[in-house]
Amino acid sequence: MTFRLLDIEFFVSVPFAVVLAFLLVTDKTGMMSASLFAVLLHEIGHLIVMKLNRIAPKSVKMSLGGVLIVGNAYCTAKESISVALAGPLVNIVFSVVFYFSGVYFDSLLLAAFGVVQFLVGIINLLPIKGLDGGTVLRNLLERYYNGNVQLTVKLVSIGVSIGVLVLGIAVAVKNTSNPSLLLLGIYLIILNISRFWVYE
Repeated sequence: MTFRLLDIEFFVSVPFAVVLAFLLVTDKTGMMSASLFAVLLHEIGHLIVMKLNRIAPKSVKMSLGGVLIVGNAYCTAKESISVALAGPLVNIVFSVVFYFSGVYFDSLLLAAFGVVQFLVGIINLLPIKGLDGGTVLRNLLERYYNGNVQLTVKLVSIGVSIGVLVLGIAVAVKNTSNPSLLLLGIYLIILNISRFWVYE
């Protein structure tokens, strides 16, 4: 499914739309809405810094692999890193605002929104290919490392994904009602293994 808005081409894959609709319909806690709001703020953070760096967004692609904003201009390493860090930084700032607003107003919902914002920000900072932390890692390696950058990024991505999976298993064993971290680890493992053999 493709459409244009504000001279930006948006592509939404059918599996992404189906899974998103399913999660929204079945979610009884409201945390899915909080997560979507966190992702929206995250992407707005990227777009703002792209605008400040005069990098006009050309397209936005939404798939099960994540949300990808493609600029229509060449980025320097510094610009690419600043754009990548902008999304998580916005989430972390809003996590503080929501959480302490929740504490002040005695609102569990606001505090929960703050926690979700924090988690979205921190997860995206992981040095995993496809996440903002992976973009930062790649740019730093390209500047300071003389070895095979792409292979190193892929190996680090898989290693960190395995770490998340192991931590998720440990959490799930202690708290069977919360498999979120385990599911995240499985998703990251599948995503990175599927990309491992892709040459870029």
